[in-house]
Amino acid sequence: MKKRISVGIVLLLGCAGYVFGQQYKIDSLTLRLPKTTGKERVDVLNRLSFAYTVAMSPDAEKVATEAIQRARELQYEPGLAEGFKNLSLVYQARAEYALAMDYNYQALKLYESLGDTGGQSRVLNNLALVLMEQKEYERSRDFSLRSLRLKRESGDSVGVANSILALGEYNRLTGKFPEALRLSQLALDRYQGLHNDWGMCYALFQIGEIYHDEKKYPLASAYYYDAIRIGGMMNDYYQIINIYKRLGQLFLADQKFDSAYSYFHKTLNLSRKRGNRSNEVQVHQFLADYYVAIGNLDSALFYTRAAAALEREIFTNQRREQVATMQMLYDYQKNERELEYQKKQIRRQSVAIIGVTLILVLSVIFGYKLYLLNRTNRKVNGDLLKLNGEINAMNENLEAIVQQRTEQIKQQHEKLVNYAFFTAHEVRGPLARILGLVELAKLKELGEDDRRQIMTRLETAANELDEVIRITNRKLENNRPL
Repeated sequence: MKKRISVGIVLLLGCAGYVFGQQYKIDSLTLRLPKTTGKERVDVLNRLSFAYTVAMSPDAEKVATEAIQRARELQYEPGLAEGFKNLSLVYQARAEYALAMDYNYQALKLYESLGDTGGQSRVLNNLALVLMEQKEYERSRDFSLRSLRLKRESGDSVGVANSILALGEYNRLTGKFPEALRLSQLALDRYQGLHNDWGMCYALFQIGEIYHDEKKYPLASAYYYDAIRIGGMMNDYYQIINIYKRLGQLFLADQKFDSAYSYFHKTLNLSRKRGNRSNEVQVHQFLADYYVAIGNLDSALFYTRAAAALEREIFTNQRREQVATMQMLYDYQKNERELEYQKKQIRRQSVAIIGVTLILVLSVIFGYKLYLLNRTNRKVNGDLLKLNGEINAMNENLEAIVQQRTEQIKQQHEKLVNYAFFTAHEVRGPLARILGLVELAKLKELGEDDRRQIMTRLETAANELDEVIRITNRKLENNRPL
């Protein structure tokens, strides 16, 4: 129980700055919330959920869940990462460490994708503290060192002091008190140099815790009182309640029963006043221990039963709230799935519409091409018909020409036949006489009178042949039969 209280305090230290300042007050954030929209509203919801977590308010989970839902709707990854981180704090405060680890890892993944080293370092510190709650101290130390390295790289002075203080808590829980004291004192010096009262308060408290564990009660109570003084200046009631509890435990261990009873009742009254039910449960258990120590078993039984009843009531309320939150998340996821299904349907319909549109466009193009082709075909057919007509005309003309030429050839043939006949009969007679007379002229025995007579007859035969040829030419020129 004691370790859980101290780790919870370091958790708040590692996750926030001066959360009790004016800008982070729940009232101011609540008044500002209705005036915001969009991403600004997500940021305000995240701040409010963290403020509720610090105040141990049951509204912390509800507000963190709303911030996550709105961030998802807006696809606002920085707001979503912060919402996951805040929801992990809620589950850690309820000791639901599996859920706390899960949401921390989701936040870390988003911060890494965003390149936000500050966010990474805070989540790593949270993971270290969750592991510390589960007593996985070595893994916790690894995460703390990674967080410290990132904070140093980014120049986050307050963050470095926070991580050093977290490492001091690791050493305290593992029983390495000298190293725990050195680191806690180093963190205190840094806070003092930064004039960070909030950090000084938590560092003083942690040093008191170390001395408390070492049973150096006077030194522990001195540091507790210093922490109460600074916490009172800041109105840090959460821290004051925790210190009151530790002082009650210290005086009970030191057997200063009156002082123990006084601080337990101060814690109980302040817890009731601030509505801090989980602290009421713890104080009832401490009062039961107190009455056991002084031998009043009836009162011890009364406070044990009161603690159990209050714990059941808180558990029931938390379960109810958790069920409501899970129902909200389920409804959101259901709506998201339905929206995704509708988007898929729309995408499918869009694809179908695009496909049909493409088919229609292709059909129009194809139809236009067919129209052009048909028009071309009609034109070609017309040209072919025209050409065919011309060819037919040419064929008919050609037949006439052929017939005419045939007739001409026939006539020429007849002429040739007539010519041959004419030549054979009309021309042959004179020609034969000429040839005969020529042969007679060759004879040497002929006298001069014979020769003159042959020449006369040759001339007559030649003139006769010439006349025949003239007659033939005239008939050929006039296309008359020979």
